[in-house]
Order: sequence, then structure tokens, then C-alpha cells
Amino acid sequence: MSGFYLICFDVHHPKRLRKIANEMENFGNRVQRSVFECHLETAQLADLQQRLETLMEPVADQVRYYPLCGKDKQRIIVDGLGQVSADPDFHLV
Repeated sequence: MSGFYLICFDVHHPKRLRKIANEMENFGNRVQRSVFECHLETAQLADLQQRLETLMEPVADQVRYYPLCGKDKQRIIVDGLGQVSADPDFHLV
């Protein structure tokens, strides 16, 4: 089952921050420095969580996964530059 997730992280060491950000870019779209929008299948989410857990320091860093339903996604407001990430499963022709 696929879902839309807002994933935010706070990482205290610059090297770990770069590694986590690079890994996140494989899974979603960066919308702010430490915030990503991701369309993920259940297995992809589990894989991402496992990968990030190996890169982070649990006593100093945190990663938060916010699942958003379709209604939540439709209600996202973006002021300034940027847009909500498109669902890769749907394309307008």
C-alpha cells in the first residue's frame, strides 16, 4: 500500500546530516533543508527507516515520519517558491 509522507529530520553532526540528506534524495523530494515529501510503498518506508537508523545517532538525532492522507495532501498550502510533490503513479496527459 502506498502513502504520502512528510519526513523531517534534525541531525546534529554535519557529516551524518549529509549522509541522511543524500539517502533521503533517493526516496523523495526535498522541500526544505531537512524536510522531504515522499510517495512510498510500505516496503520502501521500512527500507528507508532501516537505512536512516543505521546513519543516525539515536541519542542526538531524530527523524519523524508524518503520514498524510489524500485529503491532507490536497489541503497543503505553499507560500513562496515550491509546490507539493506530484504522485508518481498518476500523470496528466
